[in-house]
Amino acid sequence: MTVFSPKTLAACGLFAFSTAALADASAVNLYGRLDMALESTQTGHRRVHGLNSSGAYFGLKGVEALGQDLKAGFVLESAIQTDDGATSHAGSFFSNRSEVFLEGAFGTVRMGRFFNPSYYAVADRTSLHNEDYGITADALYVGVENAANRLGYKSPTRHGLTLESTVSFHERDAAHQGHNAYDLAANYERGPWSFGAGYGAWADAQQYAVRATWTQGDWTISGYHQRSQDRVAGVQAKTQVGRAAVAYAMGAGELHANFGHANAPGQAEADQWTVGYNHHLSARTKLYAFYTVLQNRHGAHFAAKDMAADEDRKSLSVGIRHHF
Repeated sequence: MTVFSPKTLAACGLFAFSTAALADASAVNLYGRLDMALESTQTGHRRVHGLNSSGAYFGLKGVEALGQDLKAGFVLESAIQTDDGATSHAGSFFSNRSEVFLEGAFGTVRMGRFFNPSYYAVADRTSLHNEDYGITADALYVGVENAANRLGYKSPTRHGLTLESTVSFHERDAAHQGHNAYDLAANYERGPWSFGAGYGAWADAQQYAVRATWTQGDWTISGYHQRSQDRVAGVQAKTQVGRAAVAYAMGAGELHANFGHANAPGQAEADQWTVGYNHHLSARTKLYAFYTVLQNRHGAHFAAKDMAADEDRKSLSVGIRHHF
């Protein structure tokens, strides 16, 4: 029989009391997504077979009601690899999000680490098939991203329009180039139509993009156009990207197809297309199968850092995804 000391019992009692008090004061939820796929990927002349995790994460979200429609809260979210249990970003455990926020009739003020609102207004809403994760993620969209040290404001939704702006402070960190990063986003919903726009700037890098999405019955069609520029080796380089996507729902299943094209400096260009199928076993669990192709031409170098200029990539993925 195990005998607990008085100090241990007192500590357990204090922990239980504190937990109960916290539960009364606010609501804290555990959430996340687990993803595992069997993939066969060919990059250039190299082929790899194995398991891959596409955008798995877990997080904690807490919200406290302060009265008079005012709420305070936090989000801590960690990206993980389901295939080996490791975190996705060494040295940054809550790499996806680590923020506190204050929400009221005036809108929402956010502080901490979180990704660009402009990305979610444009590219994320066009990546219909797999929430823009994994080997089939959009490799052509140019993100101007500094997620850390960020202060943001999101307006209330008025007549279908929501505006969001952020600034990421460089804090004299050499890794942040000595420049603050700025991001702006707008979303507008009207009937079957949804529109988005985004702008980002950090040092010499800038991007701006627009999106339109139409949903009617079982059909969803979406597309965006983006222009970006950056200074590379003292030369101003400009890129244009366009993508169109279509999805058709049939019962528990969904058919998906999308195509993207990018024009880079000089004659460099790239295409990416994906076809896929989702089958929803429940509201939280789905099976999926995707085939994606990325083609770099005339010196283009899009996608993973381990790819050389002009290399192509082809991948077949079959997997399962579960939200909790």
